[in-house]
Amino acid sequence: MEAAPDTPRRTRAALAEIPVRLERLLVTPLQPVTNTREVSPSLPPGYLSPAPSPDEFIIQQRGRKRLPTTWSPDIETKRDAAIHSTVRTPPKSPGRSSPIKVGVTLRSTPRKSLLGERKRIPLTPEKIDFSDISTPPKFKINSPAKGAGGALPIKRTRLDKTFDREFKAPLDIALKGLNTTQLIHLIKKVIQKHPEMEQEILQDMPAPDLTPCEEKLSYLTSNIFKSLPTSRLASKTDSRAYSRVAIHLSEFKKCLVKQGKLLVESQHWESVMKYVFLAWNYVRATPVWDNQPHNAQRKQCFKALTNFCLTALKKGEFSTDFYSDAQEKLHNMEADSEEIQTCLIYVNRQLLEY
Repeated sequence: MEAAPDTPRRTRAALAEIPVRLERLLVTPLQPVTNTREVSPSLPPGYLSPAPSPDEFIIQQRGRKRLPTTWSPDIETKRDAAIHSTVRTPPKSPGRSSPIKVGVTLRSTPRKSLLGERKRIPLTPEKIDFSDISTPPKFKINSPAKGAGGALPIKRTRLDKTFDREFKAPLDIALKGLNTTQLIHLIKKVIQKHPEMEQEILQDMPAPDLTPCEEKLSYLTSNIFKSLPTSRLASKTDSRAYSRVAIHLSEFKKCLVKQGKLLVESQHWESVMKYVFLAWNYVRATPVWDNQPHNAQRKQCFKALTNFCLTALKKGEFSTDFYSDAQEKLHNMEADSEEIQTCLIYVNRQLLEY
């Protein structure tokens, strides 16, 4: 329905109340709010922070201590004396984390003081100065009585004494307790007393026994193969397998070279040739690695045996049958190392001369 045109238009009653409410919201900026409860009395008393206690007011009014504005020498002297009277912390030594007790006086350099005292200890009677009063009495050494010639008597140790009694055990059993050097000195001493026995000993001297050498090489070779991986999926010639066997290869090479040098120094040339043929087969049985630098020890073993063989061929005297047998063996060894060709050329030359 449309309103009648002559009806007067009415305003809202709520708009008339706005000026009254705006007067309540006005805040004067120059008048600080001292108590929030007076402005908003409807808030509960526990909502706002409680009033500070009387003790806090006293503490706030007390403030921090300040030095006197006027300088007094008495006050300054007392303060310096109080600072110097406290125990200073000694320097912390490196490697020591335990706390140091207050009141215990520690020496700054105990090691130096001990070394200084140790230098004063006389080691020999000649260095003692008995006129020095500072030398402690416990360090003074009485000089021993000198002999008729003026020299100090030399005390013979128990190890240097020789027993005059005879061995009840047989000679072969008594010699088992001696090492190689002692046996050599004993034989040389006997030959000096009886020079005619030297030729007889040389004629009856047997060839060196290579069985212990072969057993040692066989044992070290078995250690090499025991260290290889046993899984069928793992390679036995790669770098990972070599890392497990490297130490055993080094021991094998060391033993092989040591035994060969000992035979060369003894100048048993025929035994040296037999050892070369024997050890060559063990070196040939060692693994051939995929990475060529890992085969360096194998090549070094072949080179050492080649040098032993060439030295024995040049310094030894062999028969034609021995040269023929060596020629056939050297041909088989040529496939493992080309350096053996020098020995083969020398053997062929000796066969042509015969």
